[in-house]
Amino acid sequence: MLFYKQLTRQMSLAANRSIEGPIAQSITKKVRTKFPDLTHFALFNDSYKHAGHHGIAEAENKIESHFRLEIVSDGFQGLTLPKRHRLVYNLLDVELKEGVHALQLQTRTPAEHAKRQQQ
Repeated sequence: MLFYKQLTRQMSLAANRSIEGPIAQSITKKVRTKFPDLTHFALFNDSYKHAGHHGIAEAENKIESHFRLEIVSDGFQGLTLPKRHRLVYNLLDVELKEGVHALQLQTRTPAEHAKRQQQ
């Protein structure tokens, strides 16, 4: 019995980290369409880190609720950080309204990203 509980927990944990679900796929498609010149893109499903939190206990969506996104694009050139984030939040408005509880963003231009990599 203990084996099955551990296996079920591992399967659930893997699902909670997946970027293959419908919300993650929608995020990926929208970002890649909006920023065709991406030089770096990474999407992380951090939902598993928040499984025990109060607000998540009653939520319908526990598997694709918390994401972290890294986007590097010339599309951010000349935009302040708040404007960059608003741009991405507006792009993902449907996902945020339909179950994404938290979205952590890193938005950089290629020059900013290169400078960060050298540090």
